[in-house]
Amino acid sequence: MDCWSVLELSSDADEREIKRSYARQLKNTRPDADAEGFQRLREAYERALQLARWRQEETAPAPASADIRPTGNLQQWSSLVELSPASVQPLAPPPVPVPVPVPAPVPVLWSLLDNLGADNLPHRWQLAQQQACTEPFLTRLLAICCESPGQHLAMIDWAVANLDWLTPWQRPPMTAQQEAVLVPGMLQKYRRELEGLLEAGQEQAFLERLADHCARPWLQVFDHRQHWQGEVLEVLHQQPWQAPLFEGVCQLFGWDDSRGMIPAPQWMWQALVERHTQEAFYQGLLAKAAKTTDTSPEAAAARLFLTPQSWRRLVAQVRHFEDTHWQACLQLSQTLASRFPTLVERLPRQDLLFWRALVPRLIGVDNWIRCSVGSGLALGLYFMPKPGYGPELALVVGLVCCAMLGILGMILLSTWQQAIVHLLLPDLWLTERLVPRRLNPRYYWLVLRHGVPHLVMLALFGFWLGGLGVLGYLGFVLIGLLHSRRIGQANPQYCARHPWLGALHWNHFSPWQPVYLVLMVMIVRVCQIHGLGFPLTSLIPG
Repeated sequence: MDCWSVLELSSDADEREIKRSYARQLKNTRPDADAEGFQRLREAYERALQLARWRQEETAPAPASADIRPTGNLQQWSSLVELSPASVQPLAPPPVPVPVPVPAPVPVLWSLLDNLGADNLPHRWQLAQQQACTEPFLTRLLAICCESPGQHLAMIDWAVANLDWLTPWQRPPMTAQQEAVLVPGMLQKYRRELEGLLEAGQEQAFLERLADHCARPWLQVFDHRQHWQGEVLEVLHQQPWQAPLFEGVCQLFGWDDSRGMIPAPQWMWQALVERHTQEAFYQGLLAKAAKTTDTSPEAAAARLFLTPQSWRRLVAQVRHFEDTHWQACLQLSQTLASRFPTLVERLPRQDLLFWRALVPRLIGVDNWIRCSVGSGLALGLYFMPKPGYGPELALVVGLVCCAMLGILGMILLSTWQQAIVHLLLPDLWLTERLVPRRLNPRYYWLVLRHGVPHLVMLALFGFWLGGLGVLGYLGFVLIGLLHSRRIGQANPQYCARHPWLGALHWNHFSPWQPVYLVLMVMIVRVCQIHGLGFPLTSLIPG
């Protein structure tokens, strides 16, 4: 396809028609939407201009030679060339000379350029048109702006908006050097405007101003538009913004990662995409937290993380939380820690696991089974020195008694756990002041919730076996808490099928716990055989 078909012109079109056609088609052929079509239109435009100028040079008339007219007596001249006066045609009257416009004198031009500024430039331009000195005025204006573009940005902006500067149809034509001087200044001016709007938080005004700039004819030129996109990309990379603004900018420029329409540099674009994902996630959390009527676990977790409130209000908020709510809190904290760590600085609490201090610390059935078996062993040792009880009978009686105590203990424990929920705030206050943070970093153990049941168990062991019973129970529990190593790993399926045996499986215990238990049983039994009572095997004298 030749250049004339692309421009929809005949082959005899002049330079003015070519520029008009190019300007008209440039409005429909955007470089960001159809890069190949724009390149084809640009090449056709340059080729057509070249052909039109060649044609104009070839058809220009040669300089006219001086007219040679006969002077003197026409009869004498006619006799020499054997012509009669009748045969001589009268000469045509000389043509009327066409008045040639006289250029404005230099003083007039200098008066128009004297103290020229952005405030009087429109009026001076009108005067230049009236006095027929537009070309020298524009030439001199362009020279002034190129000499110090930083001081004349307002005049350059007016000329871009009203005189088609930096466009292919600019008059007078601009050289590449002049264009390289003016373009960066204009882009920096636009950039400062956008940065000011973002710093003020006016994102809607930012999008409107950006759309107004992008619609300017000089930014439809492919190279200018590429540089402009780079400036906008840097502004977004350096300034804070919300997800809707980034989506609006992408829609305005046609950026789409799925179609490969991405700006350069690529690393900055990828950073902005990740930041947009983060902002969209954060805005989604804010929207969930704002919907107070939403009772879903995700919305409750968002309100817990994003709403700044006191511990008393937090306790009241989580009072009716169930397992699904705590699971949503765990998932949200993991997402923030792994994918969006920079969002943590914008949360009321930087500790992502603060909510674990609010989780009810229930004493599991497994622990209670172990406590029941331990109570049976303690009761067996308690009955062994009694008259009429042998070791075998004492153990049997102890196990029977511990079964009844286990049932009663489960009932009391469930009642205690329901009651302690209302005392969670003072429980947290006591735990924070009585238990060192290094031993209980996440408030996993609470003084009232877990301390009271353990005190009851210590009292029972002290009543049955005295000081050695208290020491045996307390040492066994502390070894399990402080020594994290275990003998092995219990099979979850086996524990699910056999809860009693699974709770007592040796894989749950530290290697030192059975050693300590055997040692304490031997010490208690030796003391009983030798009649050592208060305070070793009995807390009551006599």
